[in-house]
Amino acid sequence: MNLPDIFTRYTRQLMGEELFARLAEGLRAEPPVSIRLNAAKCGTAPHGGERVGWCPTGYYTESRPAFTFDPLLHAGWYYVQEASSMFVHHVVSRFVTSPATALDLCAAPGGKSTALLGALPPGSVLACNEPVRLRAQVLAENMMKWGWPDAVVTCNTPGDYARSGLTFDVVLCDVPCSGEGMFRKDEAAIGEWSQQGVERCAALQREIVAAAWQCLRPGGLLVYSTCTFNAKENEENVAWICRELGAELLDACADAAWNTVGSLSPCVQGPVYRFLPGVARGEGLFMAAMRKCDDGTGRAAGPRRKARKSPRKETGGDIRGWLRPAGDFDVYQLPDRTIATPKRLSPVYEAAAGSLNVLHAGVTLGTAKGRDFIPHQSLALSTALNPDAFPRAELGYAQAIAYLRREPTALPEGTPRGFALVTYGGAPLGFAKNIGTRANNLYPQEWRIRSSHAPAADARPAVVATGQNTTD
Repeated sequence: MNLPDIFTRYTRQLMGEELFARLAEGLRAEPPVSIRLNAAKCGTAPHGGERVGWCPTGYYTESRPAFTFDPLLHAGWYYVQEASSMFVHHVVSRFVTSPATALDLCAAPGGKSTALLGALPPGSVLACNEPVRLRAQVLAENMMKWGWPDAVVTCNTPGDYARSGLTFDVVLCDVPCSGEGMFRKDEAAIGEWSQQGVERCAALQREIVAAAWQCLRPGGLLVYSTCTFNAKENEENVAWICRELGAELLDACADAAWNTVGSLSPCVQGPVYRFLPGVARGEGLFMAAMRKCDDGTGRAAGPRRKARKSPRKETGGDIRGWLRPAGDFDVYQLPDRTIATPKRLSPVYEAAAGSLNVLHAGVTLGTAKGRDFIPHQSLALSTALNPDAFPRAELGYAQAIAYLRREPTALPEGTPRGFALVTYGGAPLGFAKNIGTRANNLYPQEWRIRSSHAPAADARPAVVATGQNTTD
C-alpha cells in the first residue's frame, strides 16, 4: 500500500512512532468482515461468529461470503456493516433511555440509520436524510429492507433541515470526510486523498454541524463521526463545536478491551473515540458524543421553508388489515401511492412532508392500477406486515435467486390466484401475482440482482440460518 508522503508525515507526527507503526501494520492486514442482525427479523447468531463487543447484534464472520447471493440479506435479516461503525449503538443506547425523536443527517447508505433504530428505546422515531438523490434512493431501499416502520427518509440539504422547523432529541452527523479510514478497504480512496481535500472536508463538516445544531433541542445529544484519522476533521472540529456552539463533551465509557484511542490533539482534553486498524478490530472511525447545553450561538437558521399542504389521512379500509396492530397506524393517500405511518411517527412525517422532500415514510402499502391495488415491496419486508394478510409462496434457493433477479418465477402448486407473498426459509422477499398459467414477478426492477453468476442450488452463503428447510 503506497500512502501519500504528506499523509504519512502528518499522521506519524500526530500519533507518534509506536501508534503509527501499529496503524501501518494494520493497513497492510486483511480487514475483518462483520454483519449486524435485524433483531426484529432474525434471532439467530451466525455460525461461528464472534460478537462485536460494542454492539449486541453485531458479529464478525469467519470469512467473506458472496453476500449478494444470500436471499436473507435481501430480506433484511442482517446488514453488512464495518464493525467500528456499530459503535454508534453503544453511544446512543448509553445516553438515550426514553423514547426519542432522532435525525441521521448524512445517512446513506443506511448502516448507521438501521443501527440507530436498534439503539433507540421502543417508541422512538427516526428521520434519515441524504442530500444526493441517487444515494438517497439507496438509503430508502435499505430502510425498506430493514423493515422497521418508525422512520422517514428524506433527500434534502442540512440547510433545508435547519429551515424546516423540525427539532430532534438526537442528531447524528456522520459527515462526509476525506476517507482515510477506508484506505485498507478501498485503494481508490488513497488516490483521491489530498491535503486540500482534508481542508475542504473540515470546512464542510462545520457547515453541516452548524445546520444540525439548529435542529437539536436544548439538552439533546449530538453524535459527530468521521471515517478519517486526522485531527483537522476530528479533534479540531470537536473543539470548534464546543467553543462556538456551546456543546459539552460526554463520556461514553468505552471498554478498555475495545482498544479505542482517545484524543491525539491538545485542543480536546475530553473523551473522544478513535478506532484504528491494527489497534481495534475494525476500520478507521472517529466519534464524539456532545450535549447541547442551551440554544447555542451557531449561525441563524434563516427564513423557514414555505410549508406545503400536509398529506391527507384516509380511513384505510381493508388495507389497514394488512398491518399489525392495525389501530396503531395512520393511513395517507398520496398522488402515487398509499402509505401508513405509526401514530408516533405521524407528526414528524406530516411536518417533513410539509417542508422537505420525503422519499419514504413508515410503510408503503401499495398503488392503485386499474381495478387492482398492487401491494408494495415496502409492505412485504415490513416488520409490521400482518402474517395472515396474503397467501405465502415458499421458494427454494435457486428459485429465490431467480425471483431476486426478477426473472419469471414459477410459484408452488396450489398457490391461490391473486397476490402472494414470496418467501424463502419463511422470510418474505416480495410479492408475485399468480394469474394461473404463470406468475408476474413484482420484485422492484431497480433492486434486482444484476450479476449473471449462477450459484449452485446448494451454494447459499451460510451467514444466518432461518430454521426452515431452504433447499430446492
